[in-house]
Amino acid sequence: MNRRRVHFAGIGGIGMSAIAQVLHRRGWQVTGCDIKESAITSRLRDLGIPVEIGHNPAHVRECDVFVYTAAVHEDNPEFIEARRLNVSILRRSQALGMLLEGHKGIAVTGTHGKTTTTAMIASILECAGADPQVLIGGEVRRYGGNVRLGSGDYVVVEACEAYDSFLDLYPYAAVITNVEAEHLDYYRTEERMLESYRRFVSQVEPKGVVVTWADDWRSVDVCRDAKAKVVTFGRSAEAEYRAVPGNADGVFTLEVRGRLAGEVHLRVPGSHNVLNATASAGIALELGFPFEAVRQGLESFEGVQRRLEFIGRAGDIEIYDDYGHHPTEIEATLRTLRAHIGSRRLVVAFQPHLYSRTRDFLHQFAQVLSAGSDALVLVEIYPAREEPIPGISSHRLGEEVRRLKPELPIALADTPEEAVEVLLTMVREGDTVLTLGAGELDCTAKRLLEKLGG
Repeated sequence: MNRRRVHFAGIGGIGMSAIAQVLHRRGWQVTGCDIKESAITSRLRDLGIPVEIGHNPAHVRECDVFVYTAAVHEDNPEFIEARRLNVSILRRSQALGMLLEGHKGIAVTGTHGKTTTTAMIASILECAGADPQVLIGGEVRRYGGNVRLGSGDYVVVEACEAYDSFLDLYPYAAVITNVEAEHLDYYRTEERMLESYRRFVSQVEPKGVVVTWADDWRSVDVCRDAKAKVVTFGRSAEAEYRAVPGNADGVFTLEVRGRLAGEVHLRVPGSHNVLNATASAGIALELGFPFEAVRQGLESFEGVQRRLEFIGRAGDIEIYDDYGHHPTEIEATLRTLRAHIGSRRLVVAFQPHLYSRTRDFLHQFAQVLSAGSDALVLVEIYPAREEPIPGISSHRLGEEVRRLKPELPIALADTPEEAVEVLLTMVREGDTVLTLGAGELDCTAKRLLEKLGG
């Protein structure tokens, strides 16, 4: 696309801001607006991108392309003006797809592990000297944000499967980390979701490659219509890229088609991260990068914010925060943290994300929380874009947890702020606290640390 003036409505979102920064780096004239000030809007202004607060039709009158986020609807005054002026209108995912044009795009999708796997691949490419452009759905410590403005041929992106967003991408290579039922508020059925995955895989360039999880039938099934080469990773003997566990957490040997490539020592804990690393190694080696770059990239990777992030210590109380919002993610996080803290009491504060997800996985949430927590605070559901569903609430989730584990101490909080006060009454010396969810509990973790004097 030869147009050079673009306006972002909702530029303060983490995904929108990343795209805006890459286009700005590529020489586009970028402007944006959002409904409120934030650290992201301040960072964009520091980079030389004008950002206005509030929506105004005048913002789009000089632009060639109008990019909007899901929170911006067709009755938005800027959207209406863009349509009246016949400006090219793109969803965020379409703009992301535009960034892949003329580059070798690597897209990472799946139900869990997308952000970490994307960041791991980027780290490997950095160590290989490929200088990638990177757009991620989480803050990477070494970037000081969620974007890397490289100059190389590769663009590494996190490809969100929600609402068919990834169908706007036509990458050179792709990773399917895993596939579980999710976003059923949109897809309605698991088969409809799987069909979208199949379409995404079919859009990977025929000369490229798809790396998928060998240990999961869905992840293998969605690759059946692939035009590109398909290779597998996992723990099973059938996996072409296989992780052989080592003698410590995060240590594994990579086996490539039956031959040992070498040992890797991860800084990030958990067996799920070993799988993320194996997928990352697989895509990098398939693209021709050397194993030494793979090893260096993985061993230098320090993690992503809100992925079992250590917030701090106050006395003998430790505080962690994690973005997990699906039962499988929560189970992996609790298992990893439990192995790390040993016999310490684990106090979990969880904020469910979306009424529909809470309804669809109510029993699974109750199972993993009751099994993995020693005390539990349930914060009222973070609605995001949804309206309440009758009978679905954190109180209802609490009832299900109590049914499974009556002796578990459970408290409720209406807001993340109230959760801080509730936790202060529950936590004692020697405890580990984990705030959990895709909503706003990272603020709870930081505020709790301040209140405890950490």
